[in-house]
Amino acid sequence: MWLLLTMMALPPEPFDFAALDGAIERCERKIALPVFAAEAQRRSAFLTAAYQEQAAIAAERVATVARRRALREAPVRPAVPPAAATTPTATSPAETDAELALRLLSLEDRQQALDEARRLEAMRQEAVDMKRGYFLTHCPSGKKGD
Repeated sequence: MWLLLTMMALPPEPFDFAALDGAIERCERKIALPVFAAEAQRRSAFLTAAYQEQAAIAAERVATVARRRALREAPVRPAVPPAAATTPTATSPAETDAELALRLLSLEDRQQALDEARRLEAMRQEAVDMKRGYFLTHCPSGKKGD
């Protein structure tokens, strides 16, 4: 799971559209066709990773909200004696609520990063599809570069 989170947090590899454009203009099938052929596998891998990350975010958000709700609805406990408050296991409800609030903010950051990755991927897919269409009309089979 952490590998997936790391992959989603890193900026996507920049796609060299200029090189693909040049190959299309020169009808270099040996350069352009492998890009188009690998596209289905690449899209499938992205969708799988995005789905897994979205499912993890949703599950963690539900669990965090439930814990926060339980904390707020819990009956008020008597104040902790000062001696007990110094033990490492004693935590105040405010600290726990603050930690849960920070966890929710972290989830919002992950969601925003995932949304941005989806937007970039959609733009990249649209560009590759348009370039593939142009390649097919501009470079019919049997033309130079085969």
